[in-house]
Amino acid sequence: MQQIIVNTQINRRLFYGIFFIALSTLMYEILLTRIFSVTMGYHFAFMAVSIALFGMTVGALIVYLAPRKFPQENINQFLSKHAFYFSVTTIASFLIHMFVPFVHGLSLFGFIFTVFTYSVISVPFIFSGICISLLLTRFPDSVNRLYASDLIGASFGCIIVVAALNFTGGPTSVFIAAFMSAFGAFILAKGVNKNKIKILSAYLFLIGLFIVIHTYLVINNDPLIRVFWVRGEYAEKPLYEKWNSFSRVSIDGDSTKLEVPFGWGLSNKYDRNLKIRQLMLNIDAHSTTVLSHFDGDTSQLFHLKYDVANLVHYLRRNSDVLIIGSGGGRDVLSSLYFGQKSVLGIEINKDMISALNNEFGGFTGHLDKYPNVTFVGDEARSYIQRLDRKFDIIQVSVIDNWSASSSGAFVLTENALYTIETWRLLLSRLNDNGILTVTRFYRAKPAELYRLISMSSQALEEAGIKDIRNHLMLIKCQQEERKKDGSGTGTILLSKKPFDKNEIKTIDNLCLVFEFEKVLAPDNVTDSAFAILTLPGKERTDYIKNFPIDVSPPTDDKPFYFHLLKFQDITHTAFWKEWDMSFNVKAIFILLSLMVTMFVLTLLCILVPLYKTRRRTNLKGSFWYFVFFASIGFGFMLIEISQIQRLNIYLGHPIYSITAALSTLLLASGSGSFLSGKYLSTGSAYKKALIALLCLIVIFGLITNSIIYATNSYLTALRILISVAMLIPLGLFMGIAFPLGMKLVRTELESIKPWLWGINGVTSVYATIVTVVISMSYGISSSYWMGFLFYVLAVTSTYRIIKKAA
Repeated sequence: MQQIIVNTQINRRLFYGIFFIALSTLMYEILLTRIFSVTMGYHFAFMAVSIALFGMTVGALIVYLAPRKFPQENINQFLSKHAFYFSVTTIASFLIHMFVPFVHGLSLFGFIFTVFTYSVISVPFIFSGICISLLLTRFPDSVNRLYASDLIGASFGCIIVVAALNFTGGPTSVFIAAFMSAFGAFILAKGVNKNKIKILSAYLFLIGLFIVIHTYLVINNDPLIRVFWVRGEYAEKPLYEKWNSFSRVSIDGDSTKLEVPFGWGLSNKYDRNLKIRQLMLNIDAHSTTVLSHFDGDTSQLFHLKYDVANLVHYLRRNSDVLIIGSGGGRDVLSSLYFGQKSVLGIEINKDMISALNNEFGGFTGHLDKYPNVTFVGDEARSYIQRLDRKFDIIQVSVIDNWSASSSGAFVLTENALYTIETWRLLLSRLNDNGILTVTRFYRAKPAELYRLISMSSQALEEAGIKDIRNHLMLIKCQQEERKKDGSGTGTILLSKKPFDKNEIKTIDNLCLVFEFEKVLAPDNVTDSAFAILTLPGKERTDYIKNFPIDVSPPTDDKPFYFHLLKFQDITHTAFWKEWDMSFNVKAIFILLSLMVTMFVLTLLCILVPLYKTRRRTNLKGSFWYFVFFASIGFGFMLIEISQIQRLNIYLGHPIYSITAALSTLLLASGSGSFLSGKYLSTGSAYKKALIALLCLIVIFGLITNSIIYATNSYLTALRILISVAMLIPLGLFMGIAFPLGMKLVRTELESIKPWLWGINGVTSVYATIVTVVISMSYGISSSYWMGFLFYVLAVTSTYRIIKKAA
């Protein structure tokens, strides 16, 4: 292998260059999680993380395998050129993805489309990987400062992407990311090539002009580039579209057209000839709710009395109502129709509240102007904890959290709403006569409802209630339109006091009038599983343990409510078809496919370079370096992602957790990298720093949950500050490891540095998948402590390396 003569002299342009390249890289990676959620489905949002890390790893291996293509004397030119390629291919890959429909299925055709998308999107990250690999491996005397610039740039990318998404939307934000990498190329080329400076200046001007023009068009709801294909189907231009860091909100339909009222639980007794005006509000093109026309005359809302989700209003009149997930305002209208005393609607997505009451307020009747109606834009769980108030009705109607993805997390993302801790909180906010009503889908095998009843039973039992059955009812609506797929809608009524005979009789009469089915009630049950799931004590818990699917109550440590199928049953086709688990199977199949694929690619990234360079490079003594860089790759990602998952529950939404956790860890790690160059210069100092890191990981692993539970009710801004304060010390010491490893590499092994960086990258890719699997199987805490074990291995490797060098 050709030995690269490294230049210890470094100019400031390299620090600025890596800053903007890293900023652009993380921006595009996060943007892809948002875009994939719309174009491909939440199942694939997770893929963006592995695509980015894999592409960068390939770039690092190119540097290792072909060092002659990047001579040190012209390093600035090569860095600038590949940063420019990064910018151009970012735009090109994005446009290809926008205009080429994505088709997926459990078939060869679907696999080919997945591979095509993976390949096209990974190209920009290869050029990013080349740039960052060259910068981190060719200047050993400045690696700590360069790595600091890299991490700090990535941290700023986390913050900028949130602002960009909120202000100008997803497509324009991609061009902003491309502008940042092009600006990095411009900085690196300065003083090297005047002609290239002119080209880059013109390129930057054109992109900047496009960003300004397109932002103006976005604000006026007339963008040139929009989502043309949604899960392989062409999408017409919506009436309204607004991207934010949470989601893409779009509104479709004809405001003058009369249609059958939308409702998952609309009774078959409703006359479908009686139509209303309505528009459909979509979140990421997957979760749908409705905007109903309302002019102040509540008699026009008579269709709402036919909905199974509104049974609670027949039992509790003149009530104070809390609605979790007010969405398009349908539940608010239901409360107005039934003449309830007051309505408080909580919605985390403020753009949905704005669309409902501002942009389409004339259509929906400006519900926010009613004196007894209040809308709050906040995360429900923390807001309710701060409320010093109780309610007669708490309503949760078909609220999904399938959008992982601001964090790039898996489709079956953690959900702070459907956990036993939240159920306890909701019970505590009910008046003595209050009812919690929850509506979910009721499939032929009602797996979700089993889990909800299981969770409700545990919450009631923990509240000291022994006769659980007397406090629960489950009513099913099976619409004619949905009989073919065997799916219906189920509404759970959970009362703090036992349901009396009159209330049961009222429900019986309503079931008779509306053709609903009483599945579970104090006086009868039609499914033996529900009967056992409402028993107190050991009999219920033993039954849950031996149940074919996972219907145990989700917890804050294992909050994967939508993950019902056990991993070992993924190959049992007949079983998951029997339980109607195709949505769960697809998600697990993609996760495990990525896991196997990345395992193979990880081996190839390790073995192929070894084979290619076996005769040209003396790799003797490199084993412990390999172990070190692989360990910190696994360790960093296991701890990072587990903290993001944990903070997602604490802060209430992935965008908060990614902004707080990822940006803080990167910024703190960058600062730690910089400080390590100033204060760590001996093997003894390295050892002490890594031991301190292990101690910090243990301390934070032990105290984090206590801090979270003690501060759960604080304002979101304060909880974010607490999260940042907890992560800074951890990040500072985690940032020491990589530059430390690079400094420990012996002179005779200088040429393998890009390969070591590549190993660090590819193990990070694999770790993103492993973390999710561990968290789903054993809990978030298990992922965290597994990260600790990898850092123990890294410390062991350091001791062996230092001992061998002594």
